[in-house]
Parts: sequence; structure tokens; C-alpha cells
Amino acid sequence: MRSERRGWSWDAGRAAALLAGAALLLVACGGGSDETYTPPTSGVGIYKANCATCHGSSGQGFVGPSLAGTVAKYPNVADEIAVVTNGRNEMPAWGGRLTPEQIATVVGYTRNEFSTGASGPPAPSTP
Repeated sequence: MRSERRGWSWDAGRAAALLAGAALLLVACGGGSDETYTPPTSGVGIYKANCATCHGSSGQGFVGPSLAGTVAKYPNVADEIAVVTNGRNEMPAWGGRLTPEQIATVVGYTRNEFSTGASGPPAPSTP
């Protein structure tokens, strides 16, 4: 039997209290910070922040294809940079979200990290 208080059931009152507590916890833990977001600058950082969701944490593929053999598929690094910048098929264009330097850095990272044993030279390192 439920306890009734002023038109609210005891279960609804507890649920409201839990929601209020959760909201307070979220505000205390995450909101209102004066810190500014600093985007990653390393190839691995850019990859983890922008690419791993689709291509997998190790380039193994997930929603997007595996990145193994990227150098063989795109022997000319400019072709791979164009795909990342402009998108292709299901891959979104990153040119509006990442700078040309970030795109060159992440492409260099993927070519060096995930194209082991592929034919063709890896991308030159970018600072």
C-alpha cells in the first residue's frame, strides 16, 4: 500500500528528490568552469578526439572502415588529406571542424600508426 501525501505518492516524491539530487551533482561536477577547452594538437590526441568513434581506438574499424593499409589505398598523402578534409561517401568532411594543420597531423599519425606493412611511404612527420 502506498503512502499518500498531499496528492503525491511517496514513490513520486522519492523520484523527484533523486532527480533533484542528480541535477545538483551534475552542476557541482561539471558546470560553470572558467577553464577553456584546448583542442588536442598531437596526432594521437586529434585521432582519439575526432576519429576513434568511427574508426576504432586502434584503427581497426567500427562504424567507419579499418585504417589498416591506408598508405596502399592512398599512396599520395594529399589524396588522403582531401578525403579527410572534404569527406567521401559516409565519412563527413572535417575541413570545417579541423584546421589544415590538424588534418595533416592526424593523417600523418594514421599513416604511420595503422599502415604497418602497407606499400608506400608513410606521411612525413609534422611538428
